[in-house]
Amino acid sequence: MFKNEYQGGAFVEIFSAQGKNPGAKWKIFGSPSVIWKEFDKEVKSFVFILEGSSQTNRIQLPKENKQILGLIQRFLVLQIYLPLGQDFSTELLITDLGNIKRRLYLSTVHKELSSTPLHAKIPLFMIKRKIKAFC
Repeated sequence: MFKNEYQGGAFVEIFSAQGKNPGAKWKIFGSPSVIWKEFDKEVKSFVFILEGSSQTNRIQLPKENKQILGLIQRFLVLQIYLPLGQDFSTELLITDLGNIKRRLYLSTVHKELSSTPLHAKIPLFMIKRKIKAFC
């Protein structure tokens, strides 16, 4: 997908809410009405809103399973805004040049780090979750 595009700059933006139809390259699981683009005054930019359960509603980039992104940058930066108290999880499948797949699962649900050579569950403990107060 990005394999033959210029990536020599400081960054390559692959997940942007700018443009007429930015979600055209994604595969949307679940109802298409669960994801939309809107202008956020606090961020001062367009953002994507994805609602519902992560079991039923999610997005995949690239659209086809057999396609690859082909990114060659050293770092992956995710800029994500979460309202206070919302749970969050994302799964990244990374394939290296030797075609070895590694899976990173980042979530507010996990309590501790667990990893194997090909799989890692990474807790996002710095994000405040819904906490029930008992008086």
